[in-house]
Amino acid sequence: MLMDDTLKFYLREIGKIPLTTREEEKKLAKRIKKGDEKALNRLVEGNLRFVVKVAQDYLGYGLSLADLITEGNLGLIEGAKRFDPSRGVKFVSYAVWWIRQSILRGLSEQSRTIRLPIKQGDLLAKLNRVYQQLVQEKGGQGPTLKDLAERLGVKEEHIQQVLEVSREPLSLDAPVVEDENATLMNIITSKDSLGPEEALVNQTLIEELEKLLDEMNPREAMILRLRYGIGDEGPLTLEQIGRRLNLSRERIRQIEQEAKNKLRKRAMSKSLGDYLN
Repeated sequence: MLMDDTLKFYLREIGKIPLTTREEEKKLAKRIKKGDEKALNRLVEGNLRFVVKVAQDYLGYGLSLADLITEGNLGLIEGAKRFDPSRGVKFVSYAVWWIRQSILRGLSEQSRTIRLPIKQGDLLAKLNRVYQQLVQEKGGQGPTLKDLAERLGVKEEHIQQVLEVSREPLSLDAPVVEDENATLMNIITSKDSLGPEEALVNQTLIEELEKLLDEMNPREAMILRLRYGIGDEGPLTLEQIGRRLNLSRERIRQIEQEAKNKLRKRAMSKSLGDYLN
């Protein structure tokens, strides 16, 4: 990816800005509520690098990295104004929703509509349907690129290529083929469809579950993390986890059930039981 000198300079400059600490975020949020502009600037500037990281996820949909960063920064500012540290989560865990929504709005408003070649359009329409099916099968968990490729019988690279749309701009709300209710927005916003408050609750729950998983048998904890996408990997199917651990699908299912039962018992004492039913 080529960068112009202005973007390189910007990235160098924000790299010099100290990141905000958890304690500093709490103090800044209180000052922001009182209308302190300096506090707002500090909270925003201390997290500009995070926006760059998020913006890179949306390359290939019609906006340059610089434009994506600009849109993301608007979301960061909105998140900073609304952040409530009393909810017990880090600022970036809350702000990421606002950053993504701002980027998606920018893509939708600034990208011009193009028509995909019919074969790519058909695949994208099928991809959207299969995505929704897998989400239902996995109990709300989003499938991986590998899951989609296996279900559709195509290479992962082919799916990635179609999603990138040859790096041309695409209207996120426009149907990709005639008579098909499939839009790019449906696919790339699925993981961000929660509102900020719901996303915050979800993030808090995940952090609490991580603490519980750390207390469990390592193999059981690994299976639950992979199965439900807690952490950097997953969610994976029973077959995929089985291949990784050299165990049968049924054995993985049994271990998963046993681990979930143990997790429920531990969670009850921390008022998390209802989330795990």
